[in-house]
Amino acid sequence: MFRPRLSLPGWAALFTAVILVALLALLFFYSPDRGLRVEATAQPNQAAATPDTTVAPEDLPFDIEDIRSHLLDRPSTGSHTIDSQTTEALLYCDECISLGTALEIDGTPFQVALVTEPGTDTVFSAAVIGEQDGEPSLQLVVSGHDLTLTPGRGGTLVKQEKRYAPADEVCCPSGWSVQVYRFHDGRFEAGQRVSSAGEH
Repeated sequence: MFRPRLSLPGWAALFTAVILVALLALLFFYSPDRGLRVEATAQPNQAAATPDTTVAPEDLPFDIEDIRSHLLDRPSTGSHTIDSQTTEALLYCDECISLGTALEIDGTPFQVALVTEPGTDTVFSAAVIGEQDGEPSLQLVVSGHDLTLTPGRGGTLVKQEKRYAPADEVCCPSGWSVQVYRFHDGRFEAGQRVSSAGEH
């Protein structure tokens, strides 16, 4: 049976092709992939995405003015205090308070009041209002930069806020943090906070 033989130039071409394929394979496996980059982004926590029970607006026991008055009447000391920036916004800015998404835990409704910086939509403070003897009762107050406070699963509230990385300008925070508050033994307890890398 006839078997073709490769000439010396043919062997050289074959050897060169094998070396080239091997080099390409090494380059493919060991070079960094610049086509895919994974970055931490401030995505809503899964707990915030699928809340158990929210309350329809018409079923809420208190309106904005009830809540504003209750927050302004709070003493300056105690377990839940309102800071001076929030107090000033409540006193002098009618449109700086709004109602967020309310939730219900074990049949008890809780309303979320959001306080914004005057002239902006940026929320810097949020209060959770329950009911005691037919009157508003402050259960939790949180603050932060451009924050949200939304109902989560299993009787939780999820706080998200923007945070500053070391190189950020004042206008533009690039970091974020998420913290879950769970209702336990009649009060909201803070859980572990998860933050993006590099924030302070």
